[in-house]
Amino acid sequence: MSKDQCLISINGFNSTIENLSSFISITKAEDFITNKVLDIEIDKSENAQRINLTLNSSSTDLIDFEINLTLNEGAILEFVDESNYSNNSNIRLITQLHKNSCFELYKLNSYNNENTNKFYHNCSLLENSTFKDYSFSNGSKENFSKTIINLDDVNSRYLGSGVSINNSTNSDTEIEIRHNTKSASSDCYFKTVAKGSSKVNFDGTIFVDNYCSKTISNQVSKGLLIGKESKINLVPKLEIYNDDVECSHGAASGQPDKNTLFYLTSRGISKEEAEQIYVEGFLSEFFETIDNASMAEKAKNFINLNT
Repeated sequence: MSKDQCLISINGFNSTIENLSSFISITKAEDFITNKVLDIEIDKSENAQRINLTLNSSSTDLIDFEINLTLNEGAILEFVDESNYSNNSNIRLITQLHKNSCFELYKLNSYNNENTNKFYHNCSLLENSTFKDYSFSNGSKENFSKTIINLDDVNSRYLGSGVSINNSTNSDTEIEIRHNTKSASSDCYFKTVAKGSSKVNFDGTIFVDNYCSKTISNQVSKGLLIGKESKINLVPKLEIYNDDVECSHGAASGQPDKNTLFYLTSRGISKEEAEQIYVEGFLSEFFETIDNASMAEKAKNFINLNT
């Protein structure tokens, strides 16, 4: 493990925290076991710091904890969660990004279709800070995710990319981007694939306060229906109280193009393989939004394994 890394491993009632970084301050494992709260603080460094979260639980106990994360001025952090959630979960993440900090969150998660999984994130950004939010997941019996972004200072920036691949499971995603200052920007992209009897909801809100001039905000959500019983509901919302802004949103869902599928099957490809190729093409544009080459490759592998 690199000297710039911290490993958090949670297995039922046991937790292990290995922190080799002198720029990451974190709760002791024994305190986390007692309080179910992780307090993490990141200081400025030349290299990006990295936290890897691993959840390994063979029990049926609820995974329930909170992370309070603070990036001090100039801090850079990559936070990676590649866990397979085998049981119910309720995770809360509260983040504060100070001036000139940069936070990259990568969630590549597989869930059990018999469970209920909840994730809540509230992130506040100060001057010149950036939050890059990448989420790739499949659904569960009830899968709920809510993210609130508070752009509280000039030149704060949010980039969010979400992919949800569901096979006879349910997924409910909410994102609220609040422009609370002038000269802040946000870009949000969400794509979902619904197979079998899946039900997918996406609710995206962009709020711009009346004194927030020079705002730039874009939101795009798209859905692909594979199967006659699957349902997708995309609800984009704009709540804008200033005229000096550049804001846009778009939402569309539908079934695969029959001509494209026919072309693929006419070349000797099975219907199942043709649909997989189509889905991978539908989701592939997200790889270009990830600057980190190794994480982009992991995102590609996740999509390949879940389509």
